[in-house]
Amino acid sequence: MISLAWLQFKYSWKIWIFSLPVFITCAFVINICLTNFFNYSNSSLINNEMSSNTQLFFIPIVFGGIMIPIVLRNTVKEILRGLRKQNNIQIILGMTPEYLAILSAIELSIAGILGTICGSILSTPFAQSFYNFLVSTQGIHQFPLMTIRFSFQSFLITLLLITIVTLYSGYISSRRTFYKIQKDIENINVKNKDRFYYLKLVFMLILNISIVAYFLSLSPERLGINSFGTLSILLIFSEIISISILINVCGKIILLFFSKIFNTISNRFSLSLLNLATYSINEHYDTFKKIYIPITIISIFVSGFSSLLIDLPDGGDSGTRTSNMVIFLSAPILIALANTICMMLLLQEKETFEIKQLFILGLRPLDIFLKKVFEILIYSFTMLLISLMCNFMLSLMFVRITQLFNKTMIWLNIWLPSLLLSLAIFVLMSIVSMIKVINTKWDILEFNIDTDI
Repeated sequence: MISLAWLQFKYSWKIWIFSLPVFITCAFVINICLTNFFNYSNSSLINNEMSSNTQLFFIPIVFGGIMIPIVLRNTVKEILRGLRKQNNIQIILGMTPEYLAILSAIELSIAGILGTICGSILSTPFAQSFYNFLVSTQGIHQFPLMTIRFSFQSFLITLLLITIVTLYSGYISSRRTFYKIQKDIENINVKNKDRFYYLKLVFMLILNISIVAYFLSLSPERLGINSFGTLSILLIFSEIISISILINVCGKIILLFFSKIFNTISNRFSLSLLNLATYSINEHYDTFKKIYIPITIISIFVSGFSSLLIDLPDGGDSGTRTSNMVIFLSAPILIALANTICMMLLLQEKETFEIKQLFILGLRPLDIFLKKVFEILIYSFTMLLISLMCNFMLSLMFVRITQLFNKTMIWLNIWLPSLLLSLAIFVLMSIVSMIKVINTKWDILEFNIDTDI
């Protein structure tokens, strides 16, 4: 089975290789944290009081781990979509979905191993930089000066963790896909909708409302100031994570709702390109879930943690606050960025085919570019509104806790990240679309010249 998985990986390596940015980033983050942990723990300069600082090395792994299931699921689904012809043939020839799921898991783990090796190599010089950053922000009394050396133990643990996660995620994500393919081939009607979708949506809504309501019912006089502070931070963390899950669940419905609004506007004012953009969104709404939803979740992370670490009392001096921001947010941001690169590479062929079809239909390059800009505008607008609505839920918690401590909440910290990220993603994706349109135009011109010759 392993030899067959290796042969299939070599045959379709051009698709599997697009998953490397995710695995390289995950290995980069994990290996940096573990290398610093082992060097710090084994140093003779560390006393019993300093040993409690080792928890800081695991925080990026924990919060980066929140993004990994979402990212890996999107990656596996898109890779299997690119290999759908090969998978259909294998199922027709009699291979079971269970067997194919195991093969896909092994292939994904091979890509994970390659990414782990690359990420670990890249992380070696940055491990020292990360420790130096902690020294400069936390102080020498907490993190004494030392040289961070390569840790083979951290490399093995990183390799083992990523291999286990990729095997499990690859099997779980691909198994369901292969069963759907088998049922389609057997001409059995399959509902594309998740039977428990609305149940999950209602559950997540109730969970978020319950967390906020319980938080607002807390009284520092009854619990004591220390217990209230600890419980408040835990509830805020829980709300940020539960809101992120809710966004992942209901993002598609919200996108299609706003797409319908823009479609109505396009019909009312006869905007044909906007109408075409809404049609493309309805056909390819998975793009929003695979690229824009992770970025939306990151905007919630940035908004929530910036307010939590800056506005709330007892956050330490500016150096401590800065280091906490980096420790909590660096890993999720890097993984979301890697997911964006990975998805853009995997979706490149489909988008190029769509652009070529529009050229064949006679649309000008400017028209195609404007159509893509309208798509990106709807994606970015939906992402912004989702972020602002979720930030409003978080702001209810922050306003209450800052008032209890006689502080004024800085609203800019909770609203500005969403605005900046939405604007940045709009500009970035527009530039990428312009480059794709230009490159596709030249490819078509070269093809026509070669045909004429």
